[in-house]
Amino acid sequence: MTAVRRRRGRPRPGRGLRLAAMLIRTYPPSWRERYGDELLGWVEEGGLGPLAALDLARGALDVRAHPELIAKGLIRMVGRLRGAVLGVLCGYAAFVVAGAAYQKLTEYDDFTEAASRHSALGASFRVVVVASLVALAAMVAVGAPIGLAVVRQALAGRRELRGPLALVAVSVLWFAGELALLASHAHGSAGPNPQMSGSADFYAWSATLLLAVVLGVVAAAVALRRAELGLGLLRFAAMGSAVAAGAMVVMLVAIVGWGVALRSADPALFHSHEGIRSGSTAGTWLAIVVLMAAASAVAVRSSARGLVRDSRATDPA
Repeated sequence: MTAVRRRRGRPRPGRGLRLAAMLIRTYPPSWRERYGDELLGWVEEGGLGPLAALDLARGALDVRAHPELIAKGLIRMVGRLRGAVLGVLCGYAAFVVAGAAYQKLTEYDDFTEAASRHSALGASFRVVVVASLVALAAMVAVGAPIGLAVVRQALAGRRELRGPLALVAVSVLWFAGELALLASHAHGSAGPNPQMSGSADFYAWSATLLLAVVLGVVAAAVALRRAELGLGLLRFAAMGSAVAAGAMVVMLVAIVGWGVALRSADPALFHSHEGIRSGSTAGTWLAIVVLMAAASAVAVRSSARGLVRDSRATDPA
């Protein structure tokens, strides 16, 4: 039930305030205490047209007939938005792991030279870089206000949030340190294809990187579910998550195009063993694409669920 829907062509501000106050008094006291002042402020600012007044009157009948829909609808909406943000977070985390593998693959001299010689390869890589920055910015925009809200609640006495927050911080530092270590090793290694000294080193690094990602995501999910987050904040987070999911799809398409362009422009390099740990280049690229496709599917599905409005949910704003 939607008490009032914003409509184009509404009257000038200030009109309909008395009528709105009369109609609001027909709602149950609990509804008026929670939403009455907010709705009156909206009417005072933008006016109340005939259709909006009818909608407000109809809303009063709905609330009187089905009072349980208010609480159930809001709970359903909040749960759906939380699930959308968590789904995109999980998909994005898996995508970052695949992206790290793609970055490792394309840093080799053979691939950078091929990208400089063939415009399609270079263009695909630039699209990946731009889309990755967009996705990162969207996730930061989503995470910063939520993280601040969770930190405030933890400092205000919510002890159950402190453990997950500490684990998130440790995981982020751990992940950043692992990437810095890899970059330092690659910078200090000689040869066209710098590799770690042995398989044990590579697999140990991969395992610790994955562990940092998994622990960070699990801790963030626990904190997000335990925290008390407003509907407006969750809506903003759902929209930001949708932007991140869209950027992930753009990156996936660009990386698929990169592989197709490499196969066409330099078949010998595409079928070589210049992949990660001197593995198959084509196999490494395909594994990256499969992981990115799965992560993107999770993110897109989750964001779509968050953006779909539940007609049974009550939201007077």
